[in-house]
Amino acid sequence: MAEKDNLDLGEDKKSSRKWLIITSAVMILLLGGGAALYLNGMLHFGKDSAKSNATEEVDSGESQPSKAAKFYKFEPFVVNFPAGSDAQLLQIGFSVLTYEAQTAQAMEKHAPMLRNNLLLLLGRYRPQDLQSVEGKEALRQAITGEIQKVLELRTESGGRIESVFFTQFVMQ
Repeated sequence: MAEKDNLDLGEDKKSSRKWLIITSAVMILLLGGGAALYLNGMLHFGKDSAKSNATEEVDSGESQPSKAAKFYKFEPFVVNFPAGSDAQLLQIGFSVLTYEAQTAQAMEKHAPMLRNNLLLLLGRYRPQDLQSVEGKEALRQAITGEIQKVLELRTESGGRIESVFFTQFVMQ
């Protein structure tokens, strides 16, 4: 019986050594492969990784994947509501998405006219209209249409904006 116990211990030592060698070899291969990918620029870590992923997501827009997205940020607008309204003023900020550099430049060039038209547009709304999600969406669509209208009137190429994104929306 003592001989059987000794034999079993020897086989366990051999199998555990095999597993240790196999595991070590696999780890070395994985680390070496990861290092090779990193050095070849196929694998990124840290801040650069987040930047490259964000760029890829913006660059791979549905409508025009070959062009980079450009955002034009408007300074916040402040509009007074009529006396006796639920709220006294609206403070709103938004950015406009386009894939055309000429459109972004045209918005910069015609910013005073755009601001004027948008202030007049915002002044037409009542606080009750803007309290629901549907009301805010209708305002977003109206802003998009007004910007598109000015661009079509004032630029040769007409310009095309994709969307408007609210960055600030305060009613008091």
